[in-house]
Amino acid sequence: MKALKWKQTLKRTLASQLFLISVLSVLVALILGMVSTLFLNLRTNQRGIDKHIMEVAQMLAEIDSVGQLCQQGIPVESDLLRAVGEQMEDLDVVLVTDTTGKVLAASAGWEGDTVEIPAMEGSQGVIQQGEMEQGLERCAYAPIFLDGTLVGYAMTGVQRDLMHEMVGSTVLQYVIIGLVALAIGSLLARWMAGIIKQELHGYEPNDFVQLMQRRTEVWDALEEGVLAIDASSRIVYLNAAAAQMLHLSPDKSVVGAPLRKVYPASTLNRILKTGKSEYNVPLLSISDANLLSDRVPLRRDGKVVGAVAIFRNRTELIRLAQDLSGVRHIMEALRANNHEFMNKLHVILGLLQLEEYQQATDYVLELTQSKSQSAAGISRRIAEPSVAALLIGKLSRAEELKVKLRLDTTSHLPQGNHCLSPDQLVMVLGNLIENALDSFRHVAVHALREVEVCIKEDETGLLICVEDTGSGMNETVRQRMFETGFSTKGKGRGTGLGLVKRVVDTHEGSIRVDSAPGRGTTVTIHIPPQQAD
Repeated sequence: MKALKWKQTLKRTLASQLFLISVLSVLVALILGMVSTLFLNLRTNQRGIDKHIMEVAQMLAEIDSVGQLCQQGIPVESDLLRAVGEQMEDLDVVLVTDTTGKVLAASAGWEGDTVEIPAMEGSQGVIQQGEMEQGLERCAYAPIFLDGTLVGYAMTGVQRDLMHEMVGSTVLQYVIIGLVALAIGSLLARWMAGIIKQELHGYEPNDFVQLMQRRTEVWDALEEGVLAIDASSRIVYLNAAAAQMLHLSPDKSVVGAPLRKVYPASTLNRILKTGKSEYNVPLLSISDANLLSDRVPLRRDGKVVGAVAIFRNRTELIRLAQDLSGVRHIMEALRANNHEFMNKLHVILGLLQLEEYQQATDYVLELTQSKSQSAAGISRRIAEPSVAALLIGKLSRAEELKVKLRLDTTSHLPQGNHCLSPDQLVMVLGNLIENALDSFRHVAVHALREVEVCIKEDETGLLICVEDTGSGMNETVRQRMFETGFSTKGKGRGTGLGLVKRVVDTHEGSIRVDSAPGRGTTVTIHIPPQQAD
């Protein structure tokens, strides 16, 4: 957790980020420099050491007294080797052996009696490296000849401590250099951070990132589309709603592209020339939606540097308003009534032209009595005028579709009900009846085509039941019928039943649907009594 908080702190400020970059740069340069220098120094020093120990070994091999010592083959304490060791302080070991590797004379500190002589050719010596006896790291062997006969070997060597000291000194130098570089880099990082923050008016880069993210999230969440261009008519911003309305790619590939190339029909660039705002401009190039646009110039220091367009889609708004208020159902009922009475008037006109006056009179009386009885029956049971008007209109709509619509005799709805407002009740009932009438689209005319509506309100709440003998639904459709946008009637439908579900859920009601293919559908809604505000 502490490590995570430390990383978050480093990402939070500009100074910490620049300091981190400085540290990483110094460390990378330090490591690369140290590795390369160690490699070169070790290689150079090793060559120098190899040359030195080989020269000393060959010098010993050429001394006559050393050859005589080897010829005798008896171990002795050699003052000569001791003197060589004292003069060559950088040598750790000086030995003289016979041909079998038996130590005949050695410098101070050597404790072994024998050494292993490596293979060598002729009179040339050999350098041996790696971990050897008594901590030796590198050794030089030179053959000793007396009168042309090999009588022994001279060996000189250095221990690992010398190599380690060389590596340690190099690392220490680079650590000191790195610390100095880090100190200088941190001071430069703080100085640079101060200059940058002054240019950013005291804000940190992370503040700008969060600001941009919030701005993008807010603009993309809007239902209104937003499109902005710069002074050269290039798109500088496009939110998700605008991309959907204008049928553009939802990704950000259009940002930076010329407006004329992405949306040729746009007239937004004329705002750059006129510098005047335009409001409620219809987008005639978009035929599948009712879009209005507001165009506003963007100014900086008195000059127009761009323009922004805000698009509003009024199609869905108008349709939702009609569904919420029940206007659509009232309009459909009026249209059905108008169509029905136009047909009846044509019949009356024909009877009059045929001079069948008595039949025309009887026909008018029959129509009047039938409509009066239907309207009177509904008015007696439904005291709410808007609901009664809806049911009367739906009777004409049902007759037009060759469907028998009847109101259950037990129905009762007082005026000023306490469960749903009249507008909400018209919207719910209208959508349910219209959905029931639509279920007969694929049912034969001679089949049973009936819709029964029941509305009751008492102290237990409001009960609405709409039952039809239509085509019914399978289980998949029944499970999804109240999803907004889902419909089996084609594109652009599926709003009405979604609104019904929303109203029922808002009032903590319940919906029950019983349906099966070929057996019709029954939708029952119960709304509990609502407490007064």
